[in-house]
Amino acid sequence: MSKAALNAASMSLSHDLAPREIAVGIYHPGYVQTDMVGGRGDIPAVEAAQRLTSLIDGLSMNETGVFKHSNGQVLPW
Repeated sequence: MSKAALNAASMSLSHDLAPREIAVGIYHPGYVQTDMVGGRGDIPAVEAAQRLTSLIDGLSMNETGVFKHSNGQVLPW
């Protein structure tokens, strides 16, 4: 439930900040190879970070409040 609450709060923040032209990105890093999952993730942490950085760099007001996977796919929630 905490992830859904974070998404909802981020969506609310995107609406609150839109009049000030501040975009809010909501991103899912993917299934990352970390110790928490025993290294069984789909992508290395470095790749996930690079993808997220790219999404942040490309964030615009047209995409504020849109929930995306690090691969760029729009995710419903």
